[in-house]
Amino acid sequence: MKELDLYNMPRKRMIGIPLVILIVCIGILCFSYALNGSPVKLGYDFTGGTAVSVPSSKAVEEVEQNYQKYDLLFVREIGSRTMLQFGPMSSDENSQLKEEITGEYGEDVMFSHTGAAFGRDLQRWAEIAVLMAFALMATIVFIVFRHPLPSFIIVFCAAADIIIAMAMMNVFGIELSLGTVAALLMLIGYSVDTDILLTNKVLKEKKHSKEDFKRIFKTGYTMTTTSLAAIVVMFLVSTFSYLFTSYTQISILREMSAILIFGLVADLWNTWLFNVGMLKTYIEKRGTR
Repeated sequence: MKELDLYNMPRKRMIGIPLVILIVCIGILCFSYALNGSPVKLGYDFTGGTAVSVPSSKAVEEVEQNYQKYDLLFVREIGSRTMLQFGPMSSDENSQLKEEITGEYGEDVMFSHTGAAFGRDLQRWAEIAVLMAFALMATIVFIVFRHPLPSFIIVFCAAADIIIAMAMMNVFGIELSLGTVAALLMLIGYSVDTDILLTNKVLKEKKHSKEDFKRIFKTGYTMTTTSLAAIVVMFLVSTFSYLFTSYTQISILREMSAILIFGLVADLWNTWLFNVGMLKTYIEKRGTR
């Protein structure tokens, strides 16, 4: 990273670039909240509804036209099959829909139904799970380092990674589901490992020189890019598996891997720009350099 020379980059730029990106992403989430009533558009796991998977024997436009009388949210081709997602409907409408689709496509049809009340319960429990995981992570970080500002920076960077990943979910049309919530929970762990490595080396092992920073950066960069490489492979396999095998596109793994990719890429600048800039400022003010 000689060309970038992160260690000697102006402090305001190191801290300012990640903050500007974070503010833009918060703006995206606020716009989504104003538009949909939620920072990220909720999937049918949380809103309730019916998902139907049928063989891809017709064009998407024709399928949309055939089922417009129902609360059809979207039609999407997934490999060799077509996914139809409907909003909440009465039991009579649901039965009629099943009869129509089974009559048209035969037995090679998969139905998945979630009630609206059950979806709201799932949403509440998912929110509790994310908040508890984040609170436990923050508590452990504060206990381990016992320095309020560096500990807060680690927690802030993890929160920034998740906010950026959620904003990218809106940009790329990924809905919030049980699978994507699991990816956000995984991202909490992925986000803090390099921040903890950096803070531990700087505060506890007193490694403040440029050469120390290069070694820390090399270790942390290797950790993140190794994880990224594995997740990119998972994304490619889950997205394009139908081209080489008889399996359909695995949408849940594709969405989970995409979220992890967004978060890990964001973690590169949040750790090696923002965290480094804040730690250098903290060390200088303590007079330990």
